[in-house]
Amino acid sequence: MKHWLFVFVLTLLPSATLAQDWGDLDRLLFQSLTDSGTAEASFWLPNAPVPTVATTAIGVVYEYIPGSAGNTGIATGVFVRQANGWSFAGEVDGMYGQSPRDAAFSQSSVDVTTTLPGPNDPRCCPTVPTRWRIDFGSLKAVRIQ
Repeated sequence: MKHWLFVFVLTLLPSATLAQDWGDLDRLLFQSLTDSGTAEASFWLPNAPVPTVATTAIGVVYEYIPGSAGNTGIATGVFVRQANGWSFAGEVDGMYGQSPRDAAFSQSSVDVTTTLPGPNDPRCCPTVPTRWRIDFGSLKAVRIQ
């Protein structure tokens, strides 16, 4: 199941992004955002598609919750590119949902869409797109739509 999920996540990434040299993003994300050093799925949402141009990114990981029946927790972080590579700026509080996408960066924030369960959705199958604004100063996410 984990292998299938990883393959699925890779198919969501543009092939041009995969061909670029972003460094070891799994290591960066897992060390920064997980307790176990592993995750069920991860997402990298940079402010530019080319590594040499990107200066800020949002990383999202879904880590298995030990003792649960296959449930995962979400952790989101802000990352900035330094002269020697990507650096963890801090963990974001308050963003939930599945399949983060459509990141739109401004100088002080980023808007990201995730999918949340609707009123009649089973936990497994959320259907409601939800837009979040992550403020870089406070590292807090606020639902905006």
